[in-house]
Amino acid sequence: MTHAQGPSDSPSCRPPVSWGEQFPRRPGTLAAASADDLADLYLVSYPSGAAAADLSDAQQEIAATFRGEFGILRTDASATAWIDHHPVGAVMVVERSIWDEGLEGPFIIDLFVSPQARGRGVGRSLVQHAVQICALAGDAALSLRIGGGTSPAALAIYASLGFANSD
Repeated sequence: MTHAQGPSDSPSCRPPVSWGEQFPRRPGTLAAASADDLADLYLVSYPSGAAAADLSDAQQEIAATFRGEFGILRTDASATAWIDHHPVGAVMVVERSIWDEGLEGPFIIDLFVSPQARGRGVGRSLVQHAVQICALAGDAALSLRIGGGTSPAALAIYASLGFANSD
């Protein structure tokens, strides 16, 4: 795994795209979606073998996230995206990585977008939301991990928003 950091003051870290044009509402909080909806979305968003093996596993992962097992959830920077009153994407941010001792500041533990919503700016808008909220909170950087389960589309989003490998 490698890490990527995006400085909060990067000129490429812009506010989210116009939610009114592409999406029926502004990014929703994680609480706007039920845990079951998030688990369903999580399961269908990743290729087989990259995340949850089945719905029960996905439900356990989402529950563990809300219990803080992967770090203290930053509910201000975490968000959901919606189309036609259905959640189609989510970004989950914690206060700091539990996997990387020397890594300070907020950390994206998950970004997932349903296959039907890909290519519509959902992932980019969710990451931009997280960057913007962390910058407004005074955080110097927002970090994430990239690895085998990271899609080429996600890698392109991160690079275009100024995230750079730190390893």
